[in-house]
Amino acid sequence: MCSPYRMTPEPIIPPIQQADNSLSVAALLTLSGGFLDAFSYVGHGHVFANAMTGNIVLMGVAMAEQDWAQALRHLPPLLAFVTGVFFANCLRLPSVRRFLPNPALVCLGLEIIILSIGSMLPVSFPDAWLVPCIALVAAMQNSSFTHIGTTPYNSVMTTGNLRRSIEGLFKGMTHSSSLALQEAKLFGLVCVCFLLGAIIGGFATLSLHNLALVVPVAMLCVAFAICLYDRQ
Repeated sequence: MCSPYRMTPEPIIPPIQQADNSLSVAALLTLSGGFLDAFSYVGHGHVFANAMTGNIVLMGVAMAEQDWAQALRHLPPLLAFVTGVFFANCLRLPSVRRFLPNPALVCLGLEIIILSIGSMLPVSFPDAWLVPCIALVAAMQNSSFTHIGTTPYNSVMTTGNLRRSIEGLFKGMTHSSSLALQEAKLFGLVCVCFLLGAIIGGFATLSLHNLALVVPVAMLCVAFAICLYDRQ
């Protein structure tokens, strides 16, 4: 005998989409990531601030050529990047989040402050101090903003994003999957943003030197405002 009281299924509530994972924030962060790599490479000793793969390769090439001075240029950014990843993960510990409930915004705010200070430094300021500082905050950004929606991406390097774009395009063409094609477009857009950031960074660095950092600062301030408005 059926019960007179029917159990109605609970409605499925979609997860809240935060601005941290939005496409607009991802585009701004990726533009900044491409800019900073071009800035450090063009203006500060052919060293990358974000692309640690590039730094390792260039350091290996310099070591093979026995150019030890150039090889050592790549070591401080590598160590700073490792430190930045470690620090960003420390901010997510429950004991720390009691006092700093928004670790991603803390990392983004520190990046804005560091880059703002860097924009005011004279051209004679040592590269060995400036580039590791940029690598530190870039690693914090990379560890704090990791998804567009529920899809993981990288805001400071583009190899993985390019691979995901081509994989999505292949699956979309071979399996007639609209979802895969959307993913291909998404990661393609991220790659284009990184390229545009690098182009802008190259031109701005040649013209403005360290003052060029005001450009990524402006991008990051917009991203910070979007996230802050969303949280409030």
